[in-house]
Amino acid sequence: MEVILFFMLFGAMLFFQHWLQQHIQGAMFAVTGNPGCAVRALFLLLLPGVLLHEFSHWFVANLLGVRTGKISIGLGKLRGNKHFSLGSVTIERTDPLRESLIGIAPFISGLAAIWLLMGAGFSLWAPNDPLRVAETLWASVGDPLTWLALYLVFAVSTSMIPSASDREPWGISIAILGGVGAFALILGWAPSLSPEMIEWGRRILYTLIFVLSVIVVVNGALACAIFIFEWLFGAMTQRKVRY
Repeated sequence: MEVILFFMLFGAMLFFQHWLQQHIQGAMFAVTGNPGCAVRALFLLLLPGVLLHEFSHWFVANLLGVRTGKISIGLGKLRGNKHFSLGSVTIERTDPLRESLIGIAPFISGLAAIWLLMGAGFSLWAPNDPLRVAETLWASVGDPLTWLALYLVFAVSTSMIPSASDREPWGISIAILGGVGAFALILGWAPSLSPEMIEWGRRILYTLIFVLSVIVVVNGALACAIFIFEWLFGAMTQRKVRY
């Protein structure tokens, strides 16, 4: 059951990440009529997450002994000016395994950052009771730092998904690891997990479910607010964005 919940939350997180990036730009474009302003607004809103994303690539690359070059933070054009990037870091080509680890680094660091934010800021270290989380946040709703923390959850989570270029080597790495695992099973290797390892894995799963739940609730609430704003603004001005 917990595994199914994890994948449901993961899917919802991906949906909201894509939806928010689209509709934040759309709402700003509807208000200003300037597509450049809409893109710049998205960049500024996501800046903390963009910084963490690119620094994660850079840090893990250096940790794995892969040479890095220029780190760029700012809007850049991709694919014939049809798409844009919010940041980039130049990394030399290496083996698929290390490239995969470098590519997934922003996702891992993003989850860790939100977990630390909730734990250090609200003493919520993967609680199993959703009511306790709601009561804790509601009790501090008047504190501006609470809103800053929720903003950082949005900025980090909406920027931490690996890009298409980050995911390029994953297929090769998965195929290699899967092949090695299958070969080991054919030779008679059977993994044995101690009760301690099973409990450790369960705690990690519960922590991931907690962090993903926070992301989905925060981004879901923001998505509802943006949807209502777009509907009201469109009804009053007859200016709507087609997605």
